[in-house]
Amino acid sequence: MEGEFALPRETQLVVTQWAYVSDQIARRADIPREVPLVLWFKESSMQAVNPDNCTGIIGAYDLVRSGERPCFTPGPISTLEIGEQLTIAAIEFKKRCPEITYYTRNPNTLKKCYYAYNAGMGAAASGNPNQSAYVMNNYNDNYRNMYYSDVELGNVYVTALGAWPAHLAIESLITAHLDHFSHGDIPFTITLLDFGTRAYDWGSYQFSFFDLNDATTPMDFPDDRDITAQTCLAPPHRFSLPGVRPTINPVSETPRLTQDIHGCSYGLPGLDISSDNRRAILVAPMSGEVTTYTDRWQNSTIRIENEEWIVWLLHPRSYLVKEGFVYQGDPVGVMGAVGYATGPHVHYTIYDKITDSFVDPSLFIPIEED
Repeated sequence: MEGEFALPRETQLVVTQWAYVSDQIARRADIPREVPLVLWFKESSMQAVNPDNCTGIIGAYDLVRSGERPCFTPGPISTLEIGEQLTIAAIEFKKRCPEITYYTRNPNTLKKCYYAYNAGMGAAASGNPNQSAYVMNNYNDNYRNMYYSDVELGNVYVTALGAWPAHLAIESLITAHLDHFSHGDIPFTITLLDFGTRAYDWGSYQFSFFDLNDATTPMDFPDDRDITAQTCLAPPHRFSLPGVRPTINPVSETPRLTQDIHGCSYGLPGLDISSDNRRAILVAPMSGEVTTYTDRWQNSTIRIENEEWIVWLLHPRSYLVKEGFVYQGDPVGVMGAVGYATGPHVHYTIYDKITDSFVDPSLFIPIEED
């Protein structure tokens, strides 16, 4: 990144840290993966600080001034708030340029879309983005120190990188970043549970990108199911204290059995449950104290314990809880494939503290009747 559209080193680091999250946000909004980061870069140089004018790190002038969004409180913001604002920006970008998709690479279309985000759909319909300093400044020698009229800055000559050259620079950096990832050279920033991914998942859950359906939906098991060879399991105790027994499926929607009992060899026998929604919300099968960690096999893990039972949910792509007490049915994570997994699912294990043994989780979730 020392070429024509070089970004400052600190900006390159932020792009690398947020590349995966930006990609996920962009996929959901159906816009190119670079766009959320370009908007953040253009409006606040990728600083995690809301400006004094209430418009946030994404320059949401119209949204705030129309009353559609409240003031983005000035001052430093958390990783969670960054994810929330990038999500808002992505939705607004798509709204102002509905013809764009995740796969759009046409320069004229992209420039027009950035122009629409900055100046409005009316200006984009009649104006020329190549004459916009916001879009084109510093693209080449023909676009230097362009004149710009801004509702906040007034009339100025611009020296900063425009949205289009910034897009090209960020596209190059993300491509290099994801190429390293695909060859196994996983950067620390996306190893296991990247904090930015957790922010995106939590923000998306708050903005209702995820649906939380009835976790009592029955799940089908094969009629010829035989787990007698799994000697690490024992019958569960029969009488529990009221309200402590795990009774609902941890997968909140369309749960499907993808692998029956396994895991005795590594001491965590359980079921693999997936969903038609690869990012289904995981819920607490019972009330208890929750902890989150990465085990020795690099599996992300949610562990819930109460007076009689311990449950484990393996491989979530992100956590939606802090350590502490959760109630049955509370959202605790998003289904994923972090660790020793070939695709998004949850490995569900139940331990009976009364009999000091693992038990068959199918005895604790609603089963589809014939």
